[in-house]
Amino acid sequence: MVESQMLWFAAAGSLLVGILVGALFARAGSRREAARARELEEQLRSSEAEQTRYRGQVSEHFSETSRRLRDLTLQYKSVYEHLADGARTLCPEGTIEIAASLAEAALPIAAGITRPEESDAQLDLELDPPDRWAAAVRDDEDEFGPLLEEDSLEPPDRVAS
Repeated sequence: MVESQMLWFAAAGSLLVGILVGALFARAGSRREAARARELEEQLRSSEAEQTRYRGQVSEHFSETSRRLRDLTLQYKSVYEHLADGARTLCPEGTIEIAASLAEAALPIAAGITRPEESDAQLDLELDPPDRWAAAVRDDEDEFGPLLEEDSLEPPDRVAS
C-alpha cells in the first residue's frame, strides 16, 4: 500500500509540475503575442498617419494645379483680348472676323454661335512650300530626294519626266 500511495503522490506531483510548467510557457507566449500586437498597432498608427499626410499632399497638389490653370486661363484671355483689340485697330475693316469674346472664339457651339463652313473674310493660312523644298528626282536618288542642298540656295535640278 505504501508503494501505491507513493505512486499516487508521484503522479499528483508530476501533474502539478506539468501544470506549472504549462502555465509558465503560456504566460511567456502571451507576453510575446502582446508585444507583437503592440508592434502591429504602432505600425497601423504609423501607416494611417502616413496615408493622412499623403492625402493632404495630393489635395494641396490639385489645389495648386487648379489655381495655376485658372491663372493660365486668365492670362490666355488677356493675350486673346490684346490680339483681338490689335487686329480690330490695325487691320482694315472686313479683313478678318474676330469673335466678340473668348467664349465665342474657343467654344462657339457652347456660346450659341454657328459659323459658316468657310468664310472669305477669314485669313487664309494655307501656305505653299517654296520650289527649293520640292523633292528632286535624280538617277542616283529615290523618288523623295533631298529637301535642300546644303551649299546652295538654288533649287535642285529637276529631271523632266
